[in-house]
Amino acid sequence: MAIKRHRRGDRIYRSEYRNTRVNGKVKSEFVRYLGVEEDGKIAKAPVKAIDKVSGTGSTRAGDIDLLWAVAQDLDIPGIIDRMRYGESSISAGKVLTAWAINRVMDPESATQLESWVKTTDIPRLSGIDGEKWSKDLFLDSLDAICFDDRTTQELKDLSGNIDREIFMEWRRKHPLKKKDHVAYDLTTVLFFGTSCPLAEFGYNPGHLNRRQISIALMTSKEDYQPEYHAVFEVSRTGVTTIRNLAAALPVPEDGESPGTIIWDRGNISMKNVEDIGLTSWNLISGIPKSVKQAGLIMRDTEIAENPQNFVRKTKAANVYATLVKGNIYGMERNIAVYLNPMKALSEREDRNSELSRIGKELDDLSERCGEWDESRIHGEISGIVGEWRPYIGVRINRKGGKRIEWRYHSHAVNASGKLDGKSAILCTDPSLSAEEIVNMYLEKDFVEKVFRTMKTQEEIVPVRHRLERRVRAYVFVMVTAYRLIAALVYFLRESGNNDPWGTSQKLLDSLSRVERMEITFGKEHKIWYLNLMPASTEILKKIGYGKLFNE
Repeated sequence: MAIKRHRRGDRIYRSEYRNTRVNGKVKSEFVRYLGVEEDGKIAKAPVKAIDKVSGTGSTRAGDIDLLWAVAQDLDIPGIIDRMRYGESSISAGKVLTAWAINRVMDPESATQLESWVKTTDIPRLSGIDGEKWSKDLFLDSLDAICFDDRTTQELKDLSGNIDREIFMEWRRKHPLKKKDHVAYDLTTVLFFGTSCPLAEFGYNPGHLNRRQISIALMTSKEDYQPEYHAVFEVSRTGVTTIRNLAAALPVPEDGESPGTIIWDRGNISMKNVEDIGLTSWNLISGIPKSVKQAGLIMRDTEIAENPQNFVRKTKAANVYATLVKGNIYGMERNIAVYLNPMKALSEREDRNSELSRIGKELDDLSERCGEWDESRIHGEISGIVGEWRPYIGVRINRKGGKRIEWRYHSHAVNASGKLDGKSAILCTDPSLSAEEIVNMYLEKDFVEKVFRTMKTQEEIVPVRHRLERRVRAYVFVMVTAYRLIAALVYFLRESGNNDPWGTSQKLLDSLSRVERMEITFGKEHKIWYLNLMPASTEILKKIGYGKLFNE
């Protein structure tokens, strides 16, 4: 060790240095400051305020503060409080926002929320004292947006209107650069409890015969934001929910189409196409092959596998398409017919294989049934042929020779061959090409990502509330939680991030370790944020929240 003296004005300061040898050269490294030299000696260092540090404890702040700031920017607490039912000294908007943040970061039931909140920065951010947070506070806040009206004895659900107002606030602050493309779909959610009329028994993979509800979402492809949500009985199929959707869609005053709704073929019917047409929205929907007009159009449409008809490349094959006009659902419409050659080959080979198997089994039956009565033979034939009866003609021979005679209906086989690998998509926007229609339809699964996020990250399942009003309000909280995630993902994408979904999760994970601590240095009071990583700080700057953790 070496002691070095430094003169500053009329004072001499001493510091301790360590000498090390690096690549043959001596390098001095500062170790510590020793103090001021007086009369050749080091004077006793004065007591600094930093030597009298006291703290008030820490609270989880990083991820909580960021999501709270996003919610405030969208005025989520304010919109809820302006539209809620009843009055209270405690803001239902702030309570439900806190619950939504919890669903994003540490999904807890209402019974556990009280203890969770007290470990976070939420009491400070909300201005609601930590001792006031309780299970009853959360449940009362649910009842402020969906409640049983004692006067009319009807359930009043404000959550849909509140959710739409929150979305409109988002769109005012983040307008689209082009027309909106949205996807509509339903998902089932497992349910606990027996008293809620919404919950019905239904099929769910891995959970047979469990009570469930259905959640419907319409989500924007451009910024991932949900534009509409609803809760239905699980017995309601998608096709029966479209009128509810049409009634909730905003109708532009200028009459121009605000965008295009994309949904799966299971939702289409003539009435649904007409209802959406009344809203000025355009529609893209698959058409089932079971629709007679669609089958005829696909059979009559030849699609050459050439560069002119190429629309996209999948992992398994190229896809080719052409645009035709056809009379379907009451009028002449644009229909994109597309062909997947690998799917066509698979369907053709499966059909050939099955028909060959059936023929061999019929020949074998003919050898075995010589002494059987005809009713028994007919029963065996039905079991062998099954759903393939349109492709095979079978008769029992009563004049000697083979007991069973059969033949393929070549016209039916050939007609099916013309449908192999083909699909039809209806489009009410005359400006779109076949390529645009097919790509928009095949990319509609972005709404599935919303459902996956809600079911995994937010852990929406199973729903444990037993009253219908609580179930509907709880789903609103889940949608609000997803809305915060989607906003963060959107900010990251707009900042140029190539993996906004992955980065959003990593950012929240990193910020979950950031704690807020109030520090006193003697008479001086400061705020410290502990464990804040430089990489997280850089990301926050890029998305507009760089000053969030200024000390």
